[in-house]
Amino acid sequence: MKDRLANLKNLLWAAAILLCLVAVLVGLIFAMSQKNTAERPDGTLVLGQIERASLKNSGGSRDVIGMETAAGAALNILPESSKGNLESVFGMTFLCDRTVQGLRTYASQYGDGVSAQIWTDDGGGLPAKNAAETSIVFYDGSLITAANAAMVTRPKTMVLYLGGDGLADTSEQEFIDGYTALIDSIRSASPATQIIVCSIGSVSSNYQGGDGLDPQLISRANGWIRQVCINTGAYYADLAAFLNDEYGFLSDAFLMPDGRSIAAAGIALIVDYFRFHYV
Repeated sequence: MKDRLANLKNLLWAAAILLCLVAVLVGLIFAMSQKNTAERPDGTLVLGQIERASLKNSGGSRDVIGMETAAGAALNILPESSKGNLESVFGMTFLCDRTVQGLRTYASQYGDGVSAQIWTDDGGGLPAKNAAETSIVFYDGSLITAANAAMVTRPKTMVLYLGGDGLADTSEQEFIDGYTALIDSIRSASPATQIIVCSIGSVSSNYQGGDGLDPQLISRANGWIRQVCINTGAYYADLAAFLNDEYGFLSDAFLMPDGRSIAAAGIALIVDYFRFHYV
């Protein structure tokens, strides 16, 4: 009789242990099913895993948190640093349309110690769809492509700010293909150069430029710019987040008389942004 009770007791213990193991297994399966939903430190809910992409630069490798898209590629946000570094800004090369050519004036205020280069077009515009073939004004006054200029100067970091010129006559695919060709040509000419691509500022609420630009079109273009960064792995700098107001227009505080170019106050904010965001 005692042997039967002992056997029954052992059987009950074995059953209890088995149930616990089953419960643990169910819990693990449930947790894995929730893996594709994550929450960032700021509380933003993100669909898909947050992956860590290792991007190499001349100073070694740096880990950057990337936002995973549905296709699995990551949008590499330009890293933020708590330590401001004005020297990093003045060592950058800027390839930009004429709306931010005030960068040249800003840099000149700091004298000969500034090594930043500001490359713009010769006045004919810098459309994204054929930016790789468009000549820019080099520091010696010559007209050459951005890739040839990069091959000569081998910049450590190049910041691209373009996309508004010719935008109304450019399709999404033309924009993405042209911008991607520009980045590829620069990397081919100067493989060690880190490339940062910026979202662009909008236009004023009463803009009369005649080129078809409006907040909706520029917002779409900024979406295409993000896609270019995802496709190429270039760093993304969201300057439009502070250049444009809540309605999508260029903020009044940054307006030049033409309703599109960015005034000194906006240029100062761009420089300040790159003081704390760099690679």
